Amino acid sequence: MEKEATKKSFGEKLKEHFTTTTLVLIPICAGINLIGGWLASALKLPVFLDMIGTIVAAAIGGPWVAAVVGLLTNVFLAIVANPVYLPYALVSISVGLLTGYMVKKGFFKSFGGYVITWLVNTLLSVIIASAITILVFGGATGATGTSAFTAYLVATGEKIVSSVIKSQFIFTLLDRAIAYFVAFIVLSRIPKKFISKVVSDTK
Repeated sequence: MEKEATKKSFGEKLKEHFTTTTLVLIPICAGINLIGGWLASALKLPVFLDMIGTIVAAAIGGPWVAAVVGLLTNVFLAIVANPVYLPYALVSISVGLLTGYMVKKGFFKSFGGYVITWLVNTLLSVIIASAITILVFGGATGATGTSAFTAYLVATGEKIVSSVIKSQFIFTLLDRAIAYFVAFIVLSRIPKKFISKVVSDTK
């Protein structure tokens, strides 16, 4: 009975993630994402560059802080760059959550762990983003260079579904590789005392 009484509710556990430090961290990480996402959209790059801050937030603040960063990133990108970013908030939230929980399980203790996290989150991103691109936008958004590659594949005789999945996989794999590598460099230079309890609990 005593154990049951001391058990924390989900809301209480969630509240613990949002400390003064993480509340300051959220706009900083969202800002990093916004700069990268805006550049990718403005220059029609074949990558998205809007996940670096989310990954850093996942490592320092945990999964729910990263999810908030991902959501805010896509909302603001939809406002300042292109409205098509809004549905893809689901991708950002999912990657933030999964990365945060993988950090909690100790995957960021080594470079190999980063690689595994990169590959798993790439697969998750491709599945969700492909579904959104096909179901919401009919196969292309025009927001980044991936749409041009999708159009090329369709022109060569590929079906729209396979074209979207292939282009999403190629460019998301590259984009997430950049994001996780940059995050790895950034986090390796942050003093350990700033890493969240989520990370310290895995050590």
